[in-house]
Amino acid sequence: MLVICNGAVKSGSTWLYNILYELMDFDRPPNDYLSDASRQRTRNPCIRPDALAEFLQTVDIVNNDYLSKNHIGRAEHRNLLMANEHVFVFDIERDVRDMVVSSYYDDCNRNGYPGSFQDHYWEHGRYIADDVTRYHDRWRGAGERFLMISYEGLHQDFASQVAPIARMLSVELSTEAMAVLQEKTSMGSLRKRYQNEELYKDDKFFRKGVVGDWENHFDAAIASDIESIVRKGIGAFDRRLLGKKLRRVLGSSK
Repeated sequence: MLVICNGAVKSGSTWLYNILYELMDFDRPPNDYLSDASRQRTRNPCIRPDALAEFLQTVDIVNNDYLSKNHIGRAEHRNLLMANEHVFVFDIERDVRDMVVSSYYDDCNRNGYPGSFQDHYWEHGRYIADDVTRYHDRWRGAGERFLMISYEGLHQDFASQVAPIARMLSVELSTEAMAVLQEKTSMGSLRKRYQNEELYKDDKFFRKGVVGDWENHFDAAIASDIESIVRKGIGAFDRRLLGKKLRRVLGSSK
């Protein structure tokens, strides 16, 4: 089979990937199909979306089991994967408000973003929230071989979220095995596991991940805006979006 860990950005997909990795003995997908970045990593192999069709046609996923960590959001790729009875896709959903906070700190740590959280939200965060909301909505109801789990649920009751994954993959997990899996994929364990990977080499990638941390960052205007985005998205005539597009056009014309 081919198992796709397909979480959205900053929503706990690395956590989900490691849960899946520990559940079964997976083969690594052949390098020819992987993204350039993931070829250099020992963990988190990522099959290129443009290589999915060829991978499914040429690689034996009936007699071998593969695991890939992706952020696949296009409908045609979703349909391609779900049309194959040997493909299973798992997604992880996180409160979009906490996801936006996490994306801010990730931008600060990786890219040296100099502004405040409020600056980042109005410049970038609200558009990330819109993209991630659309991403999850595109996958909901994808089929019986798709499963969405909850980031908050993993924190509150790890076993209740992992048990459906194991059932879908026909893996039996005892109470003792579940406890071992939870420890192996704890934040402390993941920091040690990824300490030699360039992308994850310091503790900045694995932040505290506290559920509800958005309450320490949001003001009333941001809370109202993101509630509207989750409910109905950002329309084409949103004044901030139009202003952003205009600034981009003016900047490119200089």
